[in-house]
Amino acid sequence: MKNWKRNLLVGFIWGLFFFAWWLNGFYQNNWRFNVFSLESWSYIYHEFTGGWVISATSDWIFLWVLILAIPAFIIGWNVCVKIRWRKTIGNLFKNTWYFLKRLWYKVCGKKALIGKKKIKYVKKKSYKKVRPKPLHVTQKSMERAAKERSNYASIGTSSQPTPYTGSGDNMQTGFASMAGGGLGASAGSVPSFLEDDDFSNISLDDIQLPAKEPLNEDIAEILVQGHYTVIADAKIGETLVDFVAVDKERIFVLVSDNEKGDWLADEERFNNEDPLWFSESSHRVSPIFKMNIDIQSFAERLQSKGLSYQVIPVLVEKEGTLINAEDMQNTWKEMGILVCRTYLGGPDELPSVAQSFPATQTPADTADIEQIRNAF
Repeated sequence: MKNWKRNLLVGFIWGLFFFAWWLNGFYQNNWRFNVFSLESWSYIYHEFTGGWVISATSDWIFLWVLILAIPAFIIGWNVCVKIRWRKTIGNLFKNTWYFLKRLWYKVCGKKALIGKKKIKYVKKKSYKKVRPKPLHVTQKSMERAAKERSNYASIGTSSQPTPYTGSGDNMQTGFASMAGGGLGASAGSVPSFLEDDDFSNISLDDIQLPAKEPLNEDIAEILVQGHYTVIADAKIGETLVDFVAVDKERIFVLVSDNEKGDWLADEERFNNEDPLWFSESSHRVSPIFKMNIDIQSFAERLQSKGLSYQVIPVLVEKEGTLINAEDMQNTWKEMGILVCRTYLGGPDELPSVAQSFPATQTPADTADIEQIRNAF
């Protein structure tokens, strides 16, 4: 029998649960009957030999549960054998771990996950295309404006200041009075327009933050200007590569991440499962993990051709935001991964593509380019 030791172990554990906990507990609570007691079974035997007639509903339940116990145990054992317990328990612990990790980032510190209520970003239109709203003037605001104009007029027609002839203390006092009471405003006073009823009644929902300005970069042009040899639209294994940039010693493999949203990145494997990235409502296998597997195979093929290049995977975050990017920088560095951003990718702590690819001082050897293409 295949895996007979495992099947016996599962049957033993299931038997403890089924007979010792459920069945025995069921009989103990309802009839004070102990399944593992010879005295209880002897009492049942004497009752039957003494002419016990089964008539009550509880007696029938007692009998049928006893008859069906063995078939139910066998069916349950068969189901338990088919369950991959190690993977199931591992996934339970892993999901619990990732949930606690997300909860930690959500509650503690500046790298909290963004809640369900999203901030609406609206791109600001040019003032040439927007007609200003009509100015709503109230009688109260007109009277206040007239009062302020009279204050400004009194300041403008005041006598000219006399030359300073006193001591340094008087000079400091004069400056203090100018700073504290200039233009008829007392220290700590609030500008009058802030007291206007129309301004104070503005709803916070009507205030919209400007949309994030996209970082428009021509990646191909950046690489060419940096004196790299560029290979576009390559495919390495299952990974679609945007650009391959080659200089004399290094090969950069650039892969774009186009998934939108705020992502909590993690590169640690748990119970031999692929590392996961989490967003507010979903999760996915780490794109860095997936691309790294194919790129390592690509590096091995290069070595088999006698090409000693350092192959560096590059993830270009294009649409989403890696909310714990600052904490992951050392991990990515140890993995030999370069992570940068472009377009709407974030956060701003990540370097842009232009910052990540300064001009190389050692252009690629053209004789190796064809062999590198053949290694894809």
